[in-house]
Amino acid sequence: MVFISDDKKNEILENSDIVAIIGDYVDLKKSGNSYKGLCPFHNEKTPSFTVDDKKQLFHCFGCGEGGDVVSFIMHKEGLSYIDSMKYLASKAGIKIDDSKSSRENKRLNRLYDINKDIMMYFYKNLLTDKAGQIYLKNRGFRSNIVNTFMLGFAKNSWDDLLSYVKEKDYLLDDIENLGLIKKSQNGKYYDKYRNRLIFPIINHYGKVIGFGGRSIDSTMPKYLNSPESEVFKKRYNLYGLNIFKKQSNKDIILVEGYMDVIGLNNQGIDQAVASLGTSLTNDQAKLLKRYAKNVFICYDEDNAGIKATDRAIEILLDEGIKPNIISLEKGLDPDDFVKKYGRDAFIKKMDEASDVYNYKYNKILDIYASSKENEKFEKLNLFIEFLASIKSDLTREIFVNNVSKLFDIDKSTLKESVLKYNDNYKKTFNKKFSDESSFKKNNKNQSVLLERKKYSIPINELETLRLYLNQRDDYKEFEDFFDQVLVDENILKIKAYIENNGMEKISENFTNEDQFIIDYIKDKSNKIVANELKDKINLENRRKLLKKLRNRD
Repeated sequence: MVFISDDKKNEILENSDIVAIIGDYVDLKKSGNSYKGLCPFHNEKTPSFTVDDKKQLFHCFGCGEGGDVVSFIMHKEGLSYIDSMKYLASKAGIKIDDSKSSRENKRLNRLYDINKDIMMYFYKNLLTDKAGQIYLKNRGFRSNIVNTFMLGFAKNSWDDLLSYVKEKDYLLDDIENLGLIKKSQNGKYYDKYRNRLIFPIINHYGKVIGFGGRSIDSTMPKYLNSPESEVFKKRYNLYGLNIFKKQSNKDIILVEGYMDVIGLNNQGIDQAVASLGTSLTNDQAKLLKRYAKNVFICYDEDNAGIKATDRAIEILLDEGIKPNIISLEKGLDPDDFVKKYGRDAFIKKMDEASDVYNYKYNKILDIYASSKENEKFEKLNLFIEFLASIKSDLTREIFVNNVSKLFDIDKSTLKESVLKYNDNYKKTFNKKFSDESSFKKNNKNQSVLLERKKYSIPINELETLRLYLNQRDDYKEFEDFFDQVLVDENILKIKAYIENNGMEKISENFTNEDQFIIDYIKDKSNKIVANELKDKINLENRRKLLKKLRNRD
């Protein structure tokens, strides 16, 4: 029998657009936010068959048939679930390894079963251990929360779980690979989770794939999590999605961690899922698109949370989702906020949530407001970059008016600067800077660069910058050197290259040197644009003053 892993199922579903698949059988026509056609499962003259491309679901109001793309193929083609998945995989050009043996199938199912059994072990601990119960009481958790999320407790012991898995005759290698026990330097196993509240991670198929553990005392780190394993792939999963799927409300709240999801649920807000950390992935965004009508981002208001929000916005926009951003009181995460102010206050914050553009504008406005008076004008470049990112002419016009009034700048001058930003950064440099071979790392590099001083130096994938920086320990020396070597035109070209190749989006894979280069180039290019605009405004002001003086004469 062919085995299809959960990861492979995700891949197949993510590449099987329900409108395109059903469109092969039904003449679908756009109707509002969905598509309509004559039902393929019963005879009708008036279309009652609808397909929702956002939810990736179909439903017939005439015969009641409905489901996802897999159930449609199963019903229409008379295929089994596995054969339907194979059919969709074939249409999507996805290969399924038919040679995967039943032995491998059994192994993965065994790992799922082990996780499920250990979830029950932790759960029973929580029901009987006083330390865990006191912690829950102090946190104000309602009794139903424990059962909803199958919360558990790891005893304050080095070998309680170890003894349990030995009694069950589980392979210790399996338990170690699942991240539940660790091996000491002398080769002895011990429990990884000790004196911790346990959060089973259950995927949207209902399988236990991993665990998180929060310390109930001052033990660090505060959180421990399952490592990547054969059954746990963090990037494909959202904590709490298995609970959200059961709700009728399709407005989803994206938060950072376990306690945020549980804290909101504890107050009757059952719409939250967590990205298992602060960094949302494209695969998680695809899951949100499949199950949610609207997405609200509610990350922490610290620096890490703000950066994660910015990244999540871009990823969600890439997936065709326009998120709303909930801003809470600084220093409070969603769990803290809802405990302090209650459910109604949080719902009010949802009602007041900003769309993407208002959120970005207000963040820049905060930076501007907190700047010293003589530094405020320098923040204009941030507004120009923001205005250039707005695709809608109408929306851009609204914010152009706001920025124009804020800086007392003529709107036409501001628009011209925005257009120039787009010309420099988006349009004129859509290919690599040069076809020349990369410089080889040798002692001649510095002299080669110096010879090109104040000229347009060819740059191939930022290799020139990396090459020099990798030879220097002092970043300040790098900055001083390139201030001399790089002309403004090349600064702007490098900025365009970074944006066009998505380097900022994958910067977590970069070295410190790469990230420094990106930050350096972005800062320098912003100053160039701001200085150019400042010079232009000063020139206009001088002209106005000269005109006034002439009128007096």
